Order: sequence, then C-alpha cells, then structure tokens
Amino acid sequence: MKTLILGSAIVDQIMLIDRLPLSGEDITCIETKTTIGGCAYNVASTMRNLDTHHDLYVPVGTGLYANLIRETLLQNGYPILFHSEEKDNGYCLTLVESNGERTFITVVGAEGYLKKDWLENINLDDYSQVYVDGYQFTNHNGEIIAEWLSANNQTQLFFAPGPVINVINAEVMNQLLSLKPILHINEKELKDFTHHNDIKQAVQCLHSQTQNLIIVTLGSKGAAYFDGTIFEIIPSPKVKIVDTIGAGDSHIGAILAGLSQGYPLKDAVILANKIAAEVVQTQGSTMTKENFIQKFGG
Repeated sequence: MKTLILGSAIVDQIMLIDRLPLSGEDITCIETKTTIGGCAYNVASTMRNLDTHHDLYVPVGTGLYANLIRETLLQNGYPILFHSEEKDNGYCLTLVESNGERTFITVVGAEGYLKKDWLENINLDDYSQVYVDGYQFTNHNGEIIAEWLSANNQTQLFFAPGPVINVINAEVMNQLLSLKPILHINEKELKDFTHHNDIKQAVQCLHSQTQNLIIVTLGSKGAAYFDGTIFEIIPSPKVKIVDTIGAGDSHIGAILAGLSQGYPLKDAVILANKIAAEVVQTQGSTMTKENFIQKFGG
C-alpha cells in the first residue's frame, strides 16, 4: 500500500546571513540559493530517497515559480495531479543565520487555493497512510481538507502541524484531533500548544486528545515518542549544522517510509534521526538522490 502526501510545493529563496537584522537595519547577504521546497515536497523527497511507494498531491499553478516546480516534479517522476490556471505558485524567503537557524517569510500562491473537486478524485482506498501539514489549515484550504479527511477516516492520518499549530482555527484543529492522527511535532510546538514545560506531561496532555502515537523532535537531542504507555527518547547523531531547513520534514518522511516498510516504531525513529542529521548538514531542505545514496547506500 502507498502513502498519500498532500500539501504544497513552493520555491525556496534561501539567503545566508550572519544574523537577523534589527528593525530598520541594513545588512549584507552572504550567499543565495534557489531550490524547490514546501513541506509536502520535502517529505516526498525523503520517501523517494528511501524507495517507498507514495503519491504527491500538490497544486501547480501558472507562472514563473510554477514552471520551476513543474519541471522539478516531472524530473523526479511526479505527475502534475492538481493544476491551477488562476495563480502562480508561492515562494518562501528563507533567512539562514550563521548558527543554522532559519526564519521563513512565505508568499502564498496557487498552493493556498485547493479545490474541493481535486480531493474528490482521490481514492483513499489506495493508501494505507495520508500525510498533511499544518500550513494547509491556515487559509482557504483548511475547512476543505478537514471535511474531506473526516468523510474518509478509514486511512491512518499523519499530521505535522508545524509552527502554525496555534494559528489553526480552533474548530478545525479539534476536528483534526478527533480523527486520532499520529502527530509529528517539535518540542517548542508541543509546549506552546499544551502549555506544559515538561515534555512528558505535554505529550500525555496531547495524547488525551488524540489517543494515538505522538512523535516529538528534540533538535540535537534526538526525538521522543509516546504511544499512551511507553515514553522514550531516542538520541540523534552529533553533527555540525549547516541549516535546519527541512529537518522536520525529512524526519516525518523517514517515519512514514520506515513504518510503511514494516519497521518497528523505535527503528523508524532511529532511521528518521539519522536522515534528519544528514539534512541539517546540507544547504537546503532536501538531499538529492545521488547524495543520499552516497551517505546511506542504494
């Protein structure tokens, strides 16, 4: 069975800077890079590198950015499943400081205007897992996707709310949590949402709402999981960080790949930690297939 990855692909304009500027300050950019990103695309790239069956559903519009995205998708073997004639795709200005931390400024394009009939053409019986990220629920798409997921609740939902976890409409968020998703979340997002500073208390609080597995990334400390009974922290390899763009996406992509290939949960988290550790040593949000094979073998 395959995994359905639903979300967006956008253009990432990456700017390397020493630090974020103060209000009104003028600073110099060290280096720039243009790549294709977006949570769904990043997740799919990791699954592709791990040779795991999946379909990527991302809107592709009409215009300069859309052309870059379309070309990259087709080069990587992804058909264009959602096409919009009305808008160009959006882009993300990504500011990467010298310590590897990243700050996003996102301009929404065609990916923020999902059409209901696009989803109605998806047969979820073809999938054992469906992944969606939080950005899909902060705009026009939110109610459409939440209603569609609620009407098709036979497939296991993996939900990575991301830094917008507290921006999502409370009604939509409650609807999503009622679907008992497997949650993939980082430590800050977890604490911000539950208002608990202790990780163990925080995951227990969140689990009371979802009654399902919760995976928490802990940066350089690794990742933790809580299945309602077992709470365990799995350490991550120690590495030198280039930037943290796409680290969380690569982590959940590896979790999805590992579980769909029959890995025990702990082994899937170990795999995800290793891959995320490699991604943070790479400039940009993904690893090419060639680089991935060099690091992990074919």
